[in-house]
Amino acid sequence: MNPVMHVEIAVADLARAIAFYQQWLQVVIDAPVHVHDCTMAYLPFEDDAGGASMALVQGADYRPSEQGARIYIGVDDLDASLARAQQAGAALRFGPAEAGGWRVAEIADSEGNRIAVQAPIAT
Repeated sequence: MNPVMHVEIAVADLARAIAFYQQWLQVVIDAPVHVHDCTMAYLPFEDDAGGASMALVQGADYRPSEQGARIYIGVDDLDASLARAQQAGAALRFGPAEAGGWRVAEIADSEGNRIAVQAPIAT
């Protein structure tokens, strides 16, 4: 079992973040819901699948930051993913670089969060 069950990415502007993540990750994000004095929008997930669910969250105690925990998002093609992220407005912060059997990079998303991206090295 993976110990991480859910990740929340703090955003200052939920509509802007939804547009960014939909363009970058090529997914449809659920309509925002109000939970515990905040507004969140879930990225696609399946309850029975491995890995964690993820949501974009706007609320008084959610502050985007380049400091703090680093979230790694797995992709199939790092170069294509970075190109889409940059087209959506991301800034490249690090990489791409090789780390073991992976290629990794870090971006600043539309909200200023530092997000890591990784893909397996093609063999």
